Amino acid sequence: MDFELSPETKMFRDNISEFCRRVIAPRWVEIDEGGRIEQDVIRQLASQGLLGLVLSEDYGGQNGGFLEAALAGEELAYHAPALSLAVLYLLQNSWPFVVELYGSEEARGEVLPRVCSGEALVGIASTEAHGGSDVASVRLKAERRGDKLWALNGEKSMVSLPSIIENMPWGGGWVLISRTGKIEDRHNGITNFLALMKRGGETDSSISYKPWTEFARRGLDTSIVTFNDTLVEDKYRLGEVNRGFKIAMEGFNLARCLIGAVTIGCARWLLEQGVSWIKQREVFGKPIATYQAISFKLADHLKELEAARLLCYKAAWVADKYYKEKREGFGLRDLAYLGAMSKLKCASLAFEIGEDVMKWFGGASYFKELPIFRAWLAVFSYVVGAEGTENMMRLIIAREALGREYV
Repeated sequence: MDFELSPETKMFRDNISEFCRRVIAPRWVEIDEGGRIEQDVIRQLASQGLLGLVLSEDYGGQNGGFLEAALAGEELAYHAPALSLAVLYLLQNSWPFVVELYGSEEARGEVLPRVCSGEALVGIASTEAHGGSDVASVRLKAERRGDKLWALNGEKSMVSLPSIIENMPWGGGWVLISRTGKIEDRHNGITNFLALMKRGGETDSSISYKPWTEFARRGLDTSIVTFNDTLVEDKYRLGEVNRGFKIAMEGFNLARCLIGAVTIGCARWLLEQGVSWIKQREVFGKPIATYQAISFKLADHLKELEAARLLCYKAAWVADKYYKEKREGFGLRDLAYLGAMSKLKCASLAFEIGEDVMKWFGGASYFKELPIFRAWLAVFSYVVGAEGTENMMRLIIAREALGREYV
């Protein structure tokens, strides 16, 4: 077992870190305060090969590994801890990969090169108001219209990117999880489509959205998206009819690996801010870092952060063994297990660190002039449910450990 990164991987990480320091770090507060990721920033991410990093070179990607993607996500979140850019990044390195795995050659060739070039974006449309993390209960219906078309009708309640996609040069859309079987079929009646809201510069008028007002992570919008008899060609179907549940879970597994990485980057930044503060802030004639109530809590956070980082890296490493190297002995259950652990551990730790750093700063942290709150509240989105609630992660972990007959 070797914990050292290869020279090439170190160089990759350092180059991304330098890019983020120079280009991203000066703008992250502006992006969060302004509530939008501008097109020039997306183009710069694309120019660094960060959009579709894990995609094949055949479609304009870098053919990179998921460990590399995790390292890049960590650096991006460290330099922009409000997480909007990191979320956009991880979406483009999980769900387009699902399109590459299960999409038709025509759909892959049309959309994926445009993701890599920064002309289009692909996200996930899964959550519905009645079901939350219960993906098998989706009700948005996809019905056949002849041999080559499907009609989509229904609503998704928390969908990222619509306003950004609307302003992309070419467009984009979502991996959409739909109901093609009976509701009582549960996971055996799910089919996935690549549903494009904007294609070739033209917006589909049958798709509408209503943005939520978020209190954090504001550069990337989340909306209620409605599909009103939206026609989708069969070439945009991902995988077999009524066999889409497993495919959707693959996308969530990969996203959770990268969520672990970006929340680790956020936690790093928060803890560094806290360390700098407690070394200079004096109370009763000495720095507060000299008080064990502070220094022992710091020690605990450093310990947990190192453990969380290793767990995150292992999850990404397993993804590489399974998808990139196709090694025997690694399977989707391993990735589901470690991906759930990574999200559960890393996101909750980052939130705990953020809370303590806010307390270390005291009353000053309560005002917008200090940016600590932006990172703390941003990571909360992954604690309360984005890409699966904490209890859903626990269910996945327990089920893999005990067997489905027990959980």
